[in-house]
Amino acid sequence: MDIMLDLEQLKAAQSGLTASISEFDDASDTNDDLEDAVGRPDGRSALLDQVIDFEVAWRDKRGKLKENLENINKQLTSIVDGWDEWDTSTAQDLEGSTTTTAVNSTRAS
Repeated sequence: MDIMLDLEQLKAAQSGLTASISEFDDASDTNDDLEDAVGRPDGRSALLDQVIDFEVAWRDKRGKLKENLENINKQLTSIVDGWDEWDTSTAQDLEGSTTTTAVNSTRAS
């Protein structure tokens, strides 16, 4: 069984997830800025009410989506970290094996 992992792609995906999570964290502030920018043109609040309604409807969905992204990011981090640890450990084991073989070969000569 061969395992093929493109660690660079996994790390890029991890970086993208982290950026997305950050955007979701900032979304509420962005909406507040939008509400301030819309204001009450000509003393009417119809457009502002639409912006507020959208934020209320989106807030719960955004929270759930952010939670899912965080869970995916945790799993991806676990895969990347586990693979890095395995790779480092295996490389050290192989390097130790090569060093031992080289020393034993030298002694035998």
